[in-house]
Amino acid sequence: MQALSIFRILYMKELKESFKTPMVYILTGLFCFLMGGLFYNYVVGSQELTKGNLSLNVLVPLFGNMNFIFLFLAPLLTMRSYIDEKKNSTIDLLMMSPAGDYSILLSKFFCSLTVAAFMLAPTFIFPIILSTSGYDDWGVVFSSYLGIIMSVGCYLSVGLMASTLTNNQIVSAISAFVILLGFMLLVVVGRVSNNFLVSQMVNYMSVPYHYEGFARGVIRSYDMVFYFSFSGIFLYLSHKIVASRNL
Repeated sequence: MQALSIFRILYMKELKESFKTPMVYILTGLFCFLMGGLFYNYVVGSQELTKGNLSLNVLVPLFGNMNFIFLFLAPLLTMRSYIDEKKNSTIDLLMMSPAGDYSILLSKFFCSLTVAAFMLAPTFIFPIILSTSGYDDWGVVFSSYLGIIMSVGCYLSVGLMASTLTNNQIVSAISAFVILLGFMLLVVVGRVSNNFLVSQMVNYMSVPYHYEGFARGVIRSYDMVFYFSFSGIFLYLSHKIVASRNL
C-alpha cells in the first residue's frame, strides 16, 4: 500500500508539471487541427466512393494517421522525462528516497500516457459527428482507440528509455524516433520477404502490424501480449540504465 501511495504522489507531481508547460496544449492544438483537416478530407472523399462504408472510408484511415502521428509526438512527450531530473539534480534525491526506481519510472510513463489520452480525447467528436448521419459501428471506434493507446504506450516506453541515455532533449527525441521508425519499417521488410516464416516473424516485431486488427474491430490476445511485452521490455531497460548510472 505504501508503494501505491508513493506512486500516486509521484504520478500527480508529474502530471501537474506536465500540464503547467504550454507544450502540451500547443501539441494538442496542432494535433487536433491536423486531424480535423484529415477528417474533413476523408468525409468529402467518401462521398465519391461507391464501395465500403464510413468505417472503412473515413475512420480506419483517420485512426491509422493518428497512430502514425504519435510516432513523432511520443518522443516529444518523453524527451524531458529524465533529462530535467538530471539538470535539476533531483534524480539522486529521488533515487535515495523511499519511492524506488520502478515507482519513479512508472509515474513518468503513466503521466505521459495520460497526456497522450488528453490529446486524443477531442478527436472523439469525429465519430459523434458521423453518428448524426447514421453511423453506429461503435465497436470499431472503441477498439481503434484501444489500439492507439496500446501503440502509444509502446512509443512512450521507447521515448523514456531514450531519455535515460542522454542529457540532451533533442538527442533523446531523435534517438527515440529512429528506434520507433526502425520498428515501423519492419512491416515493409516483412512484406518484401519471400520467406513466409521470416515475413511473419519480422511482422510480429513491428508495432503497426499489431494495430491492424484493432482498426478492424478485432481484439486479438497475441496483439495484447505483444503490446504489454514490448512496453515492459523497454521500461525494464530504462530501469536498468538508470540503476547502472546510480551505482
